[in-house]
Amino acid sequence: MPVASSIDQLHALLPQLAAEARLRGPEFEAARRLTPDFAYKLRHAGLTRLLVPRQAGGLGGSLPEWLEAMMQLVEADASTAWVSAHGSICSGLIYASAHTRFRDEFFADPQAYASWSNLPRVEVQELDDGLQISGNWAFESGCTQASHVGGMVVLPPLTAGALPRLTVALVPVAQARIVETWDPVGLGGTGSHDVHFDNVFVPRYRTFSWPAEAPVSDYPAAIFVPGTWFIANGAAATYLGLARRALDEARNELRGKLDRYTQQPLLKHPATQRSLEAAEGLWYACRAGMREVLGSVWASALRGEALSAQQRVEARVAAVTAVQRSAEIVRTAYDTAGASVVRRSGVLERLLREASCLTQHISANLASYELTGRVRSGVDALHLRV
Repeated sequence: MPVASSIDQLHALLPQLAAEARLRGPEFEAARRLTPDFAYKLRHAGLTRLLVPRQAGGLGGSLPEWLEAMMQLVEADASTAWVSAHGSICSGLIYASAHTRFRDEFFADPQAYASWSNLPRVEVQELDDGLQISGNWAFESGCTQASHVGGMVVLPPLTAGALPRLTVALVPVAQARIVETWDPVGLGGTGSHDVHFDNVFVPRYRTFSWPAEAPVSDYPAAIFVPGTWFIANGAAATYLGLARRALDEARNELRGKLDRYTQQPLLKHPATQRSLEAAEGLWYACRAGMREVLGSVWASALRGEALSAQQRVEARVAAVTAVQRSAEIVRTAYDTAGASVVRRSGVLERLLREASCLTQHISANLASYELTGRVRSGVDALHLRV
């Protein structure tokens, strides 16, 4: 497979990658990770560099292009798409936020993939030239294929009364240990294991403040910070793809089935049509919302304008709504398709499990509406967390 160096080349490779992901999804789930050979193909195709400018070895893609690519992958295999989305988001944040020394070091490797978590269980000693860290981060998606791992740490405020400092610390994966804890109901192939640091020293240049930090890069990449709205996009793309696949699979499952009493095709039943068409409309609205908000965000990026708190609120709300409503769509498709979908080997059974895994994610759970609502209403000024 050739190394992709443009969005057009990635688009040409996506159908082949999606076809393989669809075929091998159960294999990835059983292994609790993407296999090394397939993870290599994804990186080779440039998926983790999609949002990185071309001058840094990336594809120079836009957020709308990123959304379409991720949804296409999800319809094939949700774990493949989630890992790809997570990796591309991390790369985008590194380019936008990290010290130029680390940025140059990281992007010098076309196979670079960063994985981090914001669930630290770590002890941190802050030194003049870096951080000494021991402990674990949980739910580190894609860590089994990563070149760099680590996570967010909380540092004390610099002045009395200020907020604690949130900082990401990353090191080459050889300096860490992956603890295989990931055994979920769905998204099993994401390899979201724990990452352990045993008294690891992280040089200052491999740390960067996030999410409440100004960008260090030029636009449009600078648009990715500050705030956490960017993280929610990966969950939204994943759920939109899951919902699309579930609706298609429900119709496939119903095709040829007859009502046991009337012997009429179940696809003709009014209740079936009402359920599926209402779900189609909801999916269309959620996808349209994500396309509109990411198009607007990218337009601001191209103009060299930082996002306002209002824009970040709209992006976060669109993403959370896409996740929560798409989960409902998957359930509707499952319930409508009939008793045969309970087979453990069935596609809809698996899609239902996949759609149960990110509705609690910190970037897309229902508590997100409380945060965005307070900012939108002017109740508080937590806008840098949106």
